[in-house]
Amino acid sequence: MGHIMGDWDSHIGSLFDIFNQRFAAPQSKDEALYGGISEMVALQREFKIFQKGRPFVESARLLGLGGLSNNLVKNLWFKLLADLSSYESDTAGQNGDERIVNALISNLEASKPLPCVLTSHDSRAKDGRKVIVTSPSQPIHYIEAPHITISLPMRPKGSKAPAAKAPPKKKK
Repeated sequence: MGHIMGDWDSHIGSLFDIFNQRFAAPQSKDEALYGGISEMVALQREFKIFQKGRPFVESARLLGLGGLSNNLVKNLWFKLLADLSSYESDTAGQNGDERIVNALISNLEASKPLPCVLTSHDSRAKDGRKVIVTSPSQPIHYIEAPHITISLPMRPKGSKAPAAKAPPKKKK
């Protein structure tokens, strides 16, 4: 997927950071520091930002997860996110997009929602072309709190990816 960003792939880390801040662990009970996963739970409750059948990219647009200062990078990022439905996931019967949306809905509706981290893994590896969601996980060694890790398959531009295996078609 890094091939979609092309010469702008150096921005991927900052796009991960935007997501990771929106879904971060609570900093404090101080009202002035309200945000992160606590705010996302409240927004989900009020507005149902993540819904089954709504692509992750549309919710990401609504939350400003493409940044605000570089329209080219933002639009490439949203193109990359829109492509998630063409990837398999680590859960049978769900493509990559559905896996992310379902994991976020489940987490945001949980009695004890976990902070979430968006990252990537090398899609050139065997079985690397899947969206992977791990929960609970410990993705940040200096934060001792369980998280949900969402890992997107990516590869450097110009590198050869293994042949894609289309996700199974859903029965209607």
